[in-house]
Amino acid sequence: MTGDTIRIIPLGGLSEIGMNIMVYECGEDAIVVDCGMMFPDAATLGVDVIVPDMTYIYENADRFRAVFLTHGHEDHIGAVPFLVERLKLPVYGMPLALGFVKDKLDEFGVEGVELRPIAPREVVEAGCFRVEAIRVTHSIVDALGFAITTPAGTLIHTGDFKIDHTPIDAKPTDIARFADYGERGVLALLSDSTNALVPGHCPSERTVGGALDRVFANAPGRILVTTFASHIHRIQQVLDLARKFHRKVALVGRSLVDNVETAERLGYLKFPRELRAGSMDGSPRDYVILTTGTQGEPSSALSRMAIGEHKQIQIQEGDIVIMSSRTIPGNELAVSHLIDNLYRRGAEVVSHEQPDVHVSGHACEEELKLMINMTRPKFFIPIHGILRHLIHHARLAKTCGVPNGVVITNGQVAEIEGDTVRTLQDRVAHGKVFIDAEAEEVPQVVVRDRQHLAEDGFVIVVVAIGSDGRLIRDPEIITRGLVHVDASQDILDDVRTKLVGMFTESAPAELRDSGLLQEKMRTMLKRYFRKTMGRRPLVLPVIWEM
Repeated sequence: MTGDTIRIIPLGGLSEIGMNIMVYECGEDAIVVDCGMMFPDAATLGVDVIVPDMTYIYENADRFRAVFLTHGHEDHIGAVPFLVERLKLPVYGMPLALGFVKDKLDEFGVEGVELRPIAPREVVEAGCFRVEAIRVTHSIVDALGFAITTPAGTLIHTGDFKIDHTPIDAKPTDIARFADYGERGVLALLSDSTNALVPGHCPSERTVGGALDRVFANAPGRILVTTFASHIHRIQQVLDLARKFHRKVALVGRSLVDNVETAERLGYLKFPRELRAGSMDGSPRDYVILTTGTQGEPSSALSRMAIGEHKQIQIQEGDIVIMSSRTIPGNELAVSHLIDNLYRRGAEVVSHEQPDVHVSGHACEEELKLMINMTRPKFFIPIHGILRHLIHHARLAKTCGVPNGVVITNGQVAEIEGDTVRTLQDRVAHGKVFIDAEAEEVPQVVVRDRQHLAEDGFVIVVVAIGSDGRLIRDPEIITRGLVHVDASQDILDDVRTKLVGMFTESAPAELRDSGLLQEKMRTMLKRYFRKTMGRRPLVLPVIWEM
């Protein structure tokens, strides 16, 4: 590939929410923008986090020059330790994102990684790439987009962004810099699509403060607030309101405690010592509890409180729980169960459905149009979102006069050469890697087996045979999650009869081949349970030769 050709390869984050990672290639050089993770759903049993399959990067390791991070959310930095453990690339980002990454590297015991701070409007050379950081507003401080200049032209990668003219830290999106690149000429715009289906403008983060103020003013008892652990601006607003209404603050949840400590150490958060709750022995009106659990995660602090299994905190009559977050698509049922459990224990719940309790950190339609019109790209590639977000965003770009929109999903390669952009037919290696609590990889086949067991149960069939391969006694059948033994004795007797018949009808040569017998048993039982019960249990035949 020559320097006049650009390849853009998403390994995650396109056609899903989370796990954002993008590869840019030019000539013999390549860079990575973001390296995120996603949390498991109810189907991925025993899995703690999911990271992208980075085989493509490992197999082309000599070409990669650096990793650039847009911001410190888990879906953009959570997989960094897994990448740099195998490939010691320098990692560029703003101080807060690098602070969170350092905490992760320390936790995983990964050493020897260069973490290089980058400031807005600062430029980094990485092979044939010239990368300039551009400040954007998002639901976390220190968010960036990147202008990536190559011999073929300039690419704008917005990262997650919104156009907030009155952000909490008074550091709005650098509209002037995006517009300046638009004047010079932008080859391709890659823009956040998360809210592409939401009309209008996204409200400012400042509007949340007023809504929370009203809840604090009228709360009769304790106030519990759950928000994303990395949402430093939201956490600061809660701390400021606690001081205003003379309440002490308790932090509950490891990720929240760690992020607050890091943000405070780096000067992004002010949490005075006198505001911290040592114990909660006083009146309920004296306390605010900041906790994790925005998405109803079963292991989160708020979920455990909601079912009465938290060691320190029990939900009480008169508590108000503020869920200051957006429900990530796919988590609706878990969040609904969480809210119902909180109500069962006597709490009042204020969720994002109430006005201004939460505002998004992602640009809505009008802001997306503004970004397109500021940068005036030749080509447009929507990023960050499920497929309908990407398709709608491409259509939005077309209405703004950019007809050359290309929708790609994970593993697809968009190649820009001269005046053309095309999608290559073959995908690169991509997918999901499942990680358990010990930071060990869980093979996909194991996850599938767990799903299989959860949905259809299992059957173990033990047969004892003599030297001639004939049955010595009736087969023993053990089931779990398929039938109740006492209530389904007729079914089990039928299965025994069929197994006995199979051994009786088998030829002598077959009876001497235990592997063949196991496969015949497995096939026969799978067919039987599928036809009689419509179920597909995991069948484990065991032959005991005596």
